[in-house]
Amino acid sequence: MLKKSKYTLLFVEDESMIRRIAISLLRPYFIEIYEASDGVEALEIYNEKRPDLIITDIEMPNMDGLTLCKRIRKEDRSTPILITTAYTSTEYLLEAISLNLVRYLVKPMQEEELFESLSVCFEQIETNKPTIINLTKEYKYDTFNHTLIYKDEIVTITNSQHKLISILITNHGRIVSYKEIEHYVWYDKAMSSDALRSLIRDVRKLIGKESIENISKCGYRIHLYG
Repeated sequence: MLKKSKYTLLFVEDESMIRRIAISLLRPYFIEIYEASDGVEALEIYNEKRPDLIITDIEMPNMDGLTLCKRIRKEDRSTPILITTAYTSTEYLLEAISLNLVRYLVKPMQEEELFESLSVCFEQIETNKPTIINLTKEYKYDTFNHTLIYKDEIVTITNSQHKLISILITNHGRIVSYKEIEHYVWYDKAMSSDALRSLIRDVRKLIGKESIENISKCGYRIHLYG
């Protein structure tokens, strides 16, 4: 359940009715909400108020949401940004990832999905933990949207591969035991040694053998880039 925060929000949406409804829904969770009807107005408010979090639509007059994000990201790589759009597009998703946005939400926004996204934003603010992780020089992993990216392309991988990468990244400062991997990846199914080795081998083929280290009789540890 989302709890009231001590943060400020900039909400950017050109349709006044959608803006009013959304702000009414979000008001209990922020100490202050600033609103803007286009990117130009939003950039002025951002420069003056420096909100803790931004939610912006893409399609707007005067300055669209992606242009707004690019302008903000020139000097600010850390403020969490959620971007909303009426259209699903791989091109938009890749651009959102390149701009280090937290999530790309499709309208009409579902309350549960919005609150889940805000929880991630709050955690990111509190821990300064990024959601886009550099696995290698060329591979990135979006931990929130569970997406593997190679250069500017989304790589299709299995659910087990996603789970393995996710648990190793979440615990990247330590060795993740075989038992932890078994429980997280296979859940209520038994894991064979061959199945684990096969999974590790397939992920290494993608992101490089040196990225995942095997600690004999203990487990695996991931080495992140940079």
